[in-house]
Amino acid sequence: MYNFVVDAGNTSIKMFLFENGEIVHRLKCSSVEELLPTLESTVPVCSIAKCIVSSVSIEQETIAEVFRPFFPVMLFNSSLSFPISIRYGTPNTLGSDRVAAVVGAARRYPKRNVLVIDSGTAITYDIVTAEGEYLGGNISPGLNTRFRALHNFTGKLPLLQVDNSLEGLFGTNTQEAIGLGVQNGFLYEVEATIREFARHFDDLLVVFTGGDSFFFEKRINFSNFAEPYLVAFGLNEILEFNG
Repeated sequence: MYNFVVDAGNTSIKMFLFENGEIVHRLKCSSVEELLPTLESTVPVCSIAKCIVSSVSIEQETIAEVFRPFFPVMLFNSSLSFPISIRYGTPNTLGSDRVAAVVGAARRYPKRNVLVIDSGTAITYDIVTAEGEYLGGNISPGLNTRFRALHNFTGKLPLLQVDNSLEGLFGTNTQEAIGLGVQNGFLYEVEATIREFARHFDDLLVVFTGGDSFFFEKRINFSNFAEPYLVAFGLNEILEFNG
């Protein structure tokens, strides 16, 4: 029997089937109407033991209603029990993706100070200690959000996207100036944040996750790992921890 994790983000709905703590199937769709057909095309619904739903974009109950006729569904909320201590001042306003990411980090890298950097629509920096305490973090605009902001809030600047081939200190035309300005500025922010956290937390491990984590693969000179499904691992851990 599988554990079923549903993670609805800002751009898509991701689904994961877990067996013995590991991902065995990854699924993705773009609407609530596609949820059940997408699942049934991979495994029969009778093979699922339990499910957790987390969403930052769609009402969680809307997703849960699709699956409740077939198996038990748990909704992520701040009243659940967590396998780490949450020291955040306002846990009821804390995004489920941030909690799940640090739970996943604590599970996969136990007894380490871990800085989780989740880069997507927003980029978040969250610290979980070797003692299993989540202390808090920071939120900043993501890479493509910065490109869109320049286009939306100026009169003439074009809308650009990430260009991995673009290198250099400065641009010699408007497209290069925007591309390098956004990408270098983004990278400088991340590097400076890592340095500051490393000053305060010994033997710091950095874990990148999220849709833009690829951007950092060869750009960050620090002890780091890329784990694109860290949130899913954390949600599965929370599902197990709550029975």
